Amino acid sequence: MDTIIAIDMGGTKTAVATFGSDGTLLARSTEPTVPGRSEGTITRLAERARQLDGFGSARAVGMALPAIVDEDGHVAWAAASDAEWQGADVADALERALALPAVVIFDGYAATEGEAAFGVGRGVDSLATLIVGTGFGAGVWLDGHVVEGRTGVAGAVGWDRWPLPDGSLSEPVESIASGTGILAAARSRGQARDYPDTPAVFDRAAAGDEAARASIALAASAAGTVAGHIIDLLAPRLVVWSGGVGSRADFSEQATVVARQSCQPYASTRTQFKRSSLGAESSLVGAAARALSIAKGEEPR
Repeated sequence: MDTIIAIDMGGTKTAVATFGSDGTLLARSTEPTVPGRSEGTITRLAERARQLDGFGSARAVGMALPAIVDEDGHVAWAAASDAEWQGADVADALERALALPAVVIFDGYAATEGEAAFGVGRGVDSLATLIVGTGFGAGVWLDGHVVEGRTGVAGAVGWDRWPLPDGSLSEPVESIASGTGILAAARSRGQARDYPDTPAVFDRAAAGDEAARASIALAASAAGTVAGHIIDLLAPRLVVWSGGVGSRADFSEQATVVARQSCQPYASTRTQFKRSSLGAESSLVGAAARALSIAKGEEPR
């Protein structure tokens, strides 16, 4: 059976996996993301890939990055955590390391493609994915393709700001609507030792902790407001809450209520909302979906 390799390099962890041609996960390896230059990192990722079942029959490799990638596979803009990757020809480096055709895409696009190809958006002609994890992003799927825009940053909603009473601008919405933002807000409201990580905030909220509940509600309100704006602008048939935070029921339900309140009333009744079935795996699955397209010759690198 032909297989493909998928890599998802996130802010905290990096997953390497093999998938079958039907999108079935065959094997995976997950380790903490180690900062460093692209060349050394790709060499290590290739070594991990070679240890996985199905590597010998791989026909292509796809990689999702928290970075803007141009049409030639170069990193045109990198997040602060990956600043050393700026300008790197990642697609070429992957091809040389693994001797396979390679494609590299922004992780928000990968998450959207994953939901459309193998997630709850399968068979839907238009959807918007709101990815709430370590950061906050979005993607749009329309008529069989991810909408990338002329500048390649369509969906970078985590950068949205709003005016403050003193005439200045707020911090980016990602500072609130993200796992990182939720953790910071909870620690500012309570005792930092009570919240070792974001999952602990959700655990304490479920137990009735008011500081934790307020922090999650604020993040859900911010994410829901952004989702409402996307509905007003693009009118997708489906909105998918994705990412490690976004796909949680205790987050997505609150965010959906706000999104319905924030968008045009008729659109509110016509738009479907669903939690991702892929969760934090959506970018990895999307990298696999794009690699499958490359392997089939459906798209250029």
